[in-house]
Amino acid sequence: MALGLAVWLALVASDDAAPVVLALGVVGALLTAAAVVWPALLFLALAVAGSGYAALLAIDEPPLDVRVAGVAACLLVVGELVGWARELWSTTRDEPGGEWRRPTWIALVGAGGLLLVWGLLAIVDLARVEGLAVEAVGAACALAALLVVRRLARG
Repeated sequence: MALGLAVWLALVASDDAAPVVLALGVVGALLTAAAVVWPALLFLALAVAGSGYAALLAIDEPPLDVRVAGVAACLLVVGELVGWARELWSTTRDEPGGEWRRPTWIALVGAGGLLLVWGLLAIVDLARVEGLAVEAVGAACALAALLVVRRLARG
């Protein structure tokens, strides 16, 4: 999956950015494979894989970019898959039914990350526009905060 992220980003990058993006992505994928054996490398692997996207942004300078949601979801899933691979590799056995729960959890984490980043992008886009839409979002957030406080007060 980390290698797929590298290839995808290299394909959407400009001719100037593609080699740098692909090189960083491949190094990130290799570090991800090494992180299965040495888990301390996972942080570095995800950082290098994500830096391919940072290089794309720095070189191509796209406007507000929705690809960040896919990159974030992919990095979350890669981290979870490395953790799961380490669990499968260990000598301790999972409880019965765990082999079905973990893939479901990984899929939900990826989808949740995707939705969260899309939501944040929508808020950023609204903040750039200003006007009545921002006022409506602010009022909705205030109402939600009051409902949470009311719910907590009831206990």
